[in-house]
Amino acid sequence: MIDSSNKLRVSGLASGMNTDEIVANLVKAQSSRLNKMQQTKITSTWKSDAYRDINKKVDEFRKSVEGLRLQTTFNKQTVTSSDARIEVSTAGTSNLSDFVISEATPAESAKPASVSFGSASASVGASGLTFKLNGKDINLDPNITFDQAIAKINEISTETNVKATNVGGSLVFTTLGTGLAQKIDIVGVTEPNSLKITNTTDPTTIVGTDAKAGTVTINGTQITVSSNKFTYQGVSFNLKEKIPANSNISVQVSSDTQGVFDSVKTFVDKYNELIVDLNGRLSEKRYREYPPLLDDQKKDMKDTDIKLWDEKAKSGVLTSDSTIRSFLTEMRNSLISTVQNSGSFSSLKDIGINFSSNYRDNGKLVLDEAKLKGVLQTNLEDVKKLFTTKEPATGSATTATDNNLHEKSGFGWRIYDRLKVTITQLGSLAGSPNSTVDTNSFMAKQIKSIDANIYREQDKINAYEQRLWKQFGAMEKALQQLNSQGSWLSQQLGM
Repeated sequence: MIDSSNKLRVSGLASGMNTDEIVANLVKAQSSRLNKMQQTKITSTWKSDAYRDINKKVDEFRKSVEGLRLQTTFNKQTVTSSDARIEVSTAGTSNLSDFVISEATPAESAKPASVSFGSASASVGASGLTFKLNGKDINLDPNITFDQAIAKINEISTETNVKATNVGGSLVFTTLGTGLAQKIDIVGVTEPNSLKITNTTDPTTIVGTDAKAGTVTINGTQITVSSNKFTYQGVSFNLKEKIPANSNISVQVSSDTQGVFDSVKTFVDKYNELIVDLNGRLSEKRYREYPPLLDDQKKDMKDTDIKLWDEKAKSGVLTSDSTIRSFLTEMRNSLISTVQNSGSFSSLKDIGINFSSNYRDNGKLVLDEAKLKGVLQTNLEDVKKLFTTKEPATGSATTATDNNLHEKSGFGWRIYDRLKVTITQLGSLAGSPNSTVDTNSFMAKQIKSIDANIYREQDKINAYEQRLWKQFGAMEKALQQLNSQGSWLSQQLGM
């Protein structure tokens, strides 16, 4: 047989022993320590992946609920109009709850000068055509097509400031700019002609139109607008058409309690999803009799058997994990303790959010939707305080590190700070949830150390195997010499 050093090995020729099998079994017995190291590396990699997966989910949860600490989430408004001639939407926060539009004249934008002539023939005609357009000579050759004539006119459009187009078979001249200063002056045309062009000499020269401001009367005050889309007192208006005097169109502004309800409900739902996942990992059964499979072990196994084995081997990598358990405890403490100086409400229970009384739920939140909607309708301001109240911090202190700050800050800040701390802790443990390469975390360094031990152990085993082959080689050589001597003696004795 040929070993890793490419030397020819002759096994058991003199001894009759199966040297290959003996060496393989001895090396296998010596490799038990290496195998355990490799299995430890696999388990550590699985554990690191599990931490990173949790960190990603915690980060996603934080992003979905981070708005609960901000007053803007609770200050959102909805606005409605009683008349389709006025479209409305929010544009910030309005201090007014209603507007009355009594009259409106739309603004007019500046327009170009434009003139259209009758349906033209397919060609200019045998005689051709000449005329002046804004003082520039236009000479159209005989028998060119209508579209060729348009292309010819547009060759000097930058000089005439006029563009010609074919609109449904009619020739249309339009100035490149807008406003009263724009003009179309056509002179010297022999009428009639096949393109139906006519002279537009003064005083019939075609001119553009300047922009014209509009006026809107809101709550008895007339305002001037340059566009029919304008913002006034935190509301965006879009005037669709003229509104005659004394129309009295009503525009109502109200708090977006449905939006606030949706934000709070999202928090409850996402929180429950997260703790179900984490509690499941903490209580997952550990199958110690199913260590990770090594490549050599998989060779003689079916794919389905490997899959089932790996499922059991991976199960329980975070069972009773202290980091995850501590996070769940801290989150529960942040949500169950009251908030000081937050108005009429001091606990989540006051607004319809409570912890499940079923111990199997492991701390899931239960939302009384009717109660929450009720308090949002009657006392939105104190619900806002319950989530957004923030005691001034000293230095880098947060609600997760300062007990006094925690007691006097709203649930939105408590949740945000606690999640931020946990994301940092998990990142230090197994890498950032958004990083693709991790070399600095505790788990990454641990796996690197295991790799170094594996390399050293592999070198020891390779050296051990070489010694075995050297010893068995010496034995074979000695046996060959004895056999040769025995044969010589037999020959000498005539045996």
